[in-house]
Amino acid sequence: MEEQHLTVDEVAALLRVSRWSVGRYIKSGALRATKADGRNGAVRIPSSSYEAFIADHTVTAKERTR
Repeated sequence: MEEQHLTVDEVAALLRVSRWSVGRYIKSGALRATKADGRNGAVRIPSSSYEAFIADHTVTAKERTR
């Protein structure tokens, strides 16, 4: 099964940040993204990259109390 890809706007809405912040996450390497062929170079983020970003940036209560 082929992996689902998200648009920059979809990721921005899920993270509740601006699309410019998503661009910065991509540029820094925190989010992996590809340019889609034939769509004017539209950027797509693999759902696995989004999920890894969430896992890396989630603070648990145990971590917070250290």
